[in-house]
Amino acid sequence: MRRADLKQFAVFCAIGVANTAVYWSVYATLNIWLPYLAAHAVGYAVSVTGSFLLNSYVTLRTRPTWRGFARYPLSGAVNLVGSGLLLHLAVSGLGLDENFSALAAGVLVTPLSFLLARWAITSGTARPAAAPDGGRRPPEERVREDASRT
Repeated sequence: MRRADLKQFAVFCAIGVANTAVYWSVYATLNIWLPYLAAHAVGYAVSVTGSFLLNSYVTLRTRPTWRGFARYPLSGAVNLVGSGLLLHLAVSGLGLDENFSALAAGVLVTPLSFLLARWAITSGTARPAAAPDGGRRPPEERVREDASRT
């Protein structure tokens, strides 16, 4: 992985931790007045929306689109199914502890969730044109060269 990819992944993980706190806060607050499944649905909707916006603006530094928003829950669905399969394999197949296995399964599928989230947000969006040198020269050197062309 490139350094930029690792940085994006780290930010994605930090947003995921914050997003989990948002979900639990909304769920616990609404569960006082609403049935638990209704509180869960609202908490999930709020957290997915917040996660999409934060990952668009902060992680991937792009403007969110409705198309990306419609595809974004796919990364969460893959995370749910993938971690569920790994959890089942670890507990039923290997006899590992349920709590440890749930945590490990979540960690193991996070890179795939990141790749899918990045695809959902950025696929089909306009990206800035790459520099002819691939962006390897210092910016001030590129500016000087661009100025000399005019």
